[in-house]
Amino acid sequence: MTVYTVALSKGGSTKTTTAAEIAAALAAAGRRVLAIDLDQQGNLTTRLGLTDDSEVPAVAAEVLTGEATAAEAAVPSPTVAGVHVLAGTHDLADMDTHQVPDLVTALRDHLPTVAERFDDVVIDTPPALSGLTLSGLAAADVVVAAVACEVEALDQLTRLSDVIEARLARRVRPGLAVSWVVPTRYDGRRTLDKEVVEMLEQMHPGKVTAPVREAVSVRDAYTAGMPVSVYDPSSKVAADYQAAVSPIIAASTGVRV
Repeated sequence: MTVYTVALSKGGSTKTTTAAEIAAALAAAGRRVLAIDLDQQGNLTTRLGLTDDSEVPAVAAEVLTGEATAAEAAVPSPTVAGVHVLAGTHDLADMDTHQVPDLVTALRDHLPTVAERFDDVVIDTPPALSGLTLSGLAAADVVVAAVACEVEALDQLTRLSDVIEARLARRVRPGLAVSWVVPTRYDGRRTLDKEVVEMLEQMHPGKVTAPVREAVSVRDAYTAGMPVSVYDPSSKVAADYQAAVSPIIAASTGVRV
């Protein structure tokens, strides 16, 4: 089982969109996928088709506190065949090390219980380097940073790398580092966007995917409760995401999408 964690401590980086596209691409390749939403806003949960009316036996917060197992909480996505969802809700807002003393390792410890049921796990994390984000990162085999083409996002990427090195890579998850960087909200007509991609390639040589453009269909797909590759598979942004996530998946599983 391969665990992909998408992270960056900056809101609006298209982190959740990228997580949904990785999950959808894996499922389209015939993989059994568990998508875990660690953000109290529940955007990945919504992106994968769950609504307030969906019947959910348990949520991510209850798994982290030990009140439910991941197997019990996972529900099928109504819009993406092959994907199950561990829902993110406002219950995550109060999650801290006081409630869960072993929060950083809690999720990692739960995942072996679903290893026979799922081929892959995709984790979306909050836009902050909180205990929840560290929990998602500690469980990761592959760390994906979705970085909007903005100068301030470069600082957040450096911060993410530093925190992984200081908090996780030495003891909790030896050798852990940012595996891939996905440049998003890219406009090839803007000089700044090209410069940001060049800087990313200098910072993380060999780890930067093809850039992904910004498109209205991404927002429309969210409203419809779908990844854009499911909502509008013939769109240019869907093709961008396929080009971006294909090397990520191929490198870790050997599967071509």
